[in-house]
Formats: sequence, structure tokens, C-alpha cells
Amino acid sequence: MRRSRTSLILAVILGLAPIVSAQDAQFDWQRFKGTELRVLLNTYRWLSPPWQQAIVPHLKDFEARTGIKVSATPIPGDVTRAGSEREPSPGMSGADVVVLAPAREGLKYVRAGWLQPVDAFLKDASLTAPDYGWNDFLDRTREAMTVEGTLLGPPVQVENVALMYRKDLFQRYNVKVPSTLDELEAAAKALHGKPMIDEGQPGVGFVGRGRRAAATSVFAGMLHAMGATWLGPNREPAFNTEEGIQAFEMWGRLLRLYGPPRSENNTWYEASAIFSQGKAAMYIDANSLFPVIENLQHSRVAGKIGYTLFPRGPKGHSGSTVAVWGLAVPKASKNQQAAWLFVQWATNKEQVLKVQSEWGVLGCRESVWKDVRGKGKVPGDLAESLIQASKAGTPFWNPPVVAVDQVREAIGAAIVTSIQGGDVRLAVRQAAADVKRILAETEKK
Repeated sequence: MRRSRTSLILAVILGLAPIVSAQDAQFDWQRFKGTELRVLLNTYRWLSPPWQQAIVPHLKDFEARTGIKVSATPIPGDVTRAGSEREPSPGMSGADVVVLAPAREGLKYVRAGWLQPVDAFLKDASLTAPDYGWNDFLDRTREAMTVEGTLLGPPVQVENVALMYRKDLFQRYNVKVPSTLDELEAAAKALHGKPMIDEGQPGVGFVGRGRRAAATSVFAGMLHAMGATWLGPNREPAFNTEEGIQAFEMWGRLLRLYGPPRSENNTWYEASAIFSQGKAAMYIDANSLFPVIENLQHSRVAGKIGYTLFPRGPKGHSGSTVAVWGLAVPKASKNQQAAWLFVQWATNKEQVLKVQSEWGVLGCRESVWKDVRGKGKVPGDLAESLIQASKAGTPFWNPPVVAVDQVREAIGAAIVTSIQGGDVRLAVRQAAADVKRILAETEKK
């Protein structure tokens, strides 16, 4: 025992082994030594910065600790989603661990029976290290990884729909930072057309997504703040209530009256470019875009941006959303328990701290956010609002359906109508009818 302890100390000093806690040292990380794991690091083009890139340099640490060989394969997220409702994508063949967005593909995967629930692994003291700390993950990030009662795995990255604003403009023009939807509209009106960049050129009061399906994940904040939601208890459309219609009307009104021309064509890419070039006072989108809008080489407003929660609705409802990406184990994997060791290692406190501090990845562990090193490159007010939102927000940033893309497209059509000043009620009724048809066609039991 004395010799093994001495060897471990020497290995740590020489940089040959990762630093482990006393509890962790008692856990048998070597039980699956010699196993080979295939890990699919699904890449999502809108996710910045990606956890998938951040974890790769540390894979050698896992191999040294466990004796397990890891083959990490980057693969576009749309490739793994390409399978039918009955057959998984060929891209998932032979995978032991996958990265997924449960609000996009979770329901489809769960109903098709492609994923192995990890509840039993998590509760098994022989398979889960005693200091793993499941309850350390922010509340709603854990909830977001559960689909129809099935725990898919731990989250690796989170983002919220949040309000980003020009601190300098709000101070210069003495405008209150919005905490409610009424204040949001008042601020957009007050700042619209005001000089916003050094040359004195006027800008718009508000910018956000408006292009059909791309707009829905941000519009979700408005929908929930108004007290509405996507689906009712019987899985019927519920966004066509009076509160839902008000959400469509307000999102369209903000972009039509106080946004840039042709806002119905903007995705996050166009909207973030407008904001980062100093042409808008406020921007509502995913707070994970902060590296884009704070880019010192390309942004004209870096260092001038404030981050806060999505404004509350007229009845105090939260508009914060909780979008997570996490790790899951395919049911077809022949190495499920070894895969769980990888999943557990990749999301332990040590690893979350590394990728968060080095890359600015928005992680999901509360203890890491409380660590000054964990905040790293992340603005302080963004970190604070993220913790709040990820404890109280909704994980339903996407409609909880199997045919996510089709449903988003149908709802997005109503968003476009509102931006263009058309008949919102008629458009929302049509969207509800389309969604009802899509659900009938794709969710037959």
C-alpha cells in the first residue's frame, strides 16, 4: 500500500497521472482496461464554442486513467438525425457514446428505443465514483436530459435565450435595462434610430431571428414569458391560445417596428453580425454566442455588452430557456458500462472546470461556476444570469415532438407573417392545424 501511494505521488509530480481525490483513488477506473470505445462527437454548426472540440485534448487523460482506448469521431449532428422513426442513422452504427441535443432528437431516439437509460448506472456505487456529484448539475440541465421519464445521460453544455444589450447606449440615453416584456418594447422604441456607432450612424432598437424554423428556438422565450407553451397535456397544439397569439404579435411587432429591414430573413448568423457591428441596441438570442459578439478582431462592441435574463411576461412568467447538449449511450453498444465510465469522466468536476476555463464552454456544474477559475473567459453578468436561468427556466426551447424540424417550420411560418404585418391569428390557426397533422402522421403509437 505504501509503495503504491509513493508511486502515485511520483506519477503526479512527473505529470504521468491526473490528480485524483482520495475518494476517487478508491474507485476502480481500470476495470475495463483494454476496451475500445467509439465516441461520436456530433458537431452542431450553431454551437459556439463547442464542448466537442474542448474535450479532445484531454482524451489521453481518460485513456491513462482507465486503460480504455478512445476513438473520437466528429460527425455532423444532422447525419445522426438522418435515420427514420424506426431505424437509426448509419452514422450511429457501432457507437458507444454519442453527443446529442435532447430537445432536438431526444424524443425520437427514446421512442425508437435507441438509447440506454443511465439511471441504474448512476445509482450503482460500483460504476459511479463517490465524488461524481449528480446533484451538482444545475437543476434544469438535469431535467432537460430526461425525456419521457428516461434519463439519457449528463449534460455537457448549456445555453439560455437571453437579452444582450449595449451598456454604453443604455447609459448614454438613460434607458432602463428591461426586466419585463413591456420594458423591452419601451426600450426598443426609445433607442430605435438613435446614433449607435462612432460615426454617429443610427441603429435599430432590437434585433433577433425571424427566419421561419430558425426563429422558433428564440421565440420560445417570448412564448413562455407570455404564459403559453408548445403543446397541451394531450399533445395537442397549445401555442394558439390567446397568450400564444400575443407572443407571436409581440415578436413580430418588435422586429417590424424596431428591427432591421427584412428581419424575416435573419438567422443567428445575420442577427449577431448586425449586433456585433454596433447597429442594434438589443439582441435576444442564445447566450452561448458571446464569443461571436465579443470577438475583439471583428466586433465593434466588444466589452460594451451586458447580459441578463429574458424579460418576464405580464403575469411574471419566466422566458428563460435551458438548451443542453449531453452524452448518451446507444442501446446497441456492447460496452455500455465502459461507456458510462467515459461519460462520467467527461462530465466530472475536474473536466468541466478544464473545458470551461480553457475554452469558455458554458458548463452545467454549479460548483464550477462558483469557482473563480470556472468563470474564465465568461463575462460575469452572463455567468450570473446563466445560473439563475438554468435553475428556473424551461427545457422546452424546442417543441417536444418527434418531427422537430417539420413542426418548427410550420410555427415559423406564423412568425414570418407577424413580422410582415399579416393576419397573425389566421397564421397561428393554420400553424396549429399543420402541427396537429404532422403529429398525427409522425407519432402514431
